[in-house]
Amino acid sequence: EEMIARENPAVLFAPHVETSTGILLPDDYIKRACAAMEKEGGLFVLDCIASGTVWTNMEELGVDVLISAPQKGWTGPSCAGLVMLGKRGVEATRATKGTSFVVDLRKWLELMDSYEAGGFMYHATMPTDALAQFRDVMLETKDFGFQNAHDAAWELGNHVRKYMCEDKGLVSVAAPGFQSPGVVVVHTEDNGVVGKFIAAGTQIAAGVPFMIGEPEGTTTFRIGLFGLDKLRDPAVTTDNLKRAMEVALPCPAQEAEAGY
Repeated sequence: EEMIARENPAVLFAPHVETSTGILLPDDYIKRACAAMEKEGGLFVLDCIASGTVWTNMEELGVDVLISAPQKGWTGPSCAGLVMLGKRGVEATRATKGTSFVVDLRKWLELMDSYEAGGFMYHATMPTDALAQFRDVMLETKDFGFQNAHDAAWELGNHVRKYMCEDKGLVSVAAPGFQSPGVVVVHTEDNGVVGKFIAAGTQIAAGVPFMIGEPEGTTTFRIGLFGLDKLRDPAVTTDNLKRAMEVALPCPAQEAEAGY
């Protein structure tokens, strides 16, 4: 808040979930940042692509712009960007003169307006089939229940973190209170861990080098827990991961480091 007041930025961008670390910004943090930006006359933009089904209430928190995508939490095809605008976001966008053809949000709002009014407007060729598939999986999530999807995400994430950090002795990059349920990132000394998981029949993600003043040489790996198939039965998903983990990392981290 002090930095926002001092720097007075026109726009503040933040990831709801940062995928290289698995860090999640709590609602209270977002709400305070949004209030500080509004006080200074700026806009707050929240990136929710990696949020999974940890939903954000834009109106309650004061988020001006929220961006997302069909993949990850929506279980859809990667085909388009999603932009949701709050009241201040809409006002700022409609008052903006665009300098880009592709990311001219004012033009996309005008296109949306024309369709909502029963008309038609051409701006660019859209990935129609993929968008139709995205619509279907959104409705599938709706049928599953948005609150159910939210609760299942936390249940699954908590199960996986407990197993990986308490039972296997791995160290989470994200601190308690800032741990995402959908992206679990842990430290490792094994540079070949991704290949071991693949050999066990499970695809994970290698770590991404940390930036912005963080130490170099840190090695991590990441578990992504996105998709309705995983949320429908968190216990089964956790058991599947455990089986792969026992093959890839058969002994607890402390024993491995001690050479047992």
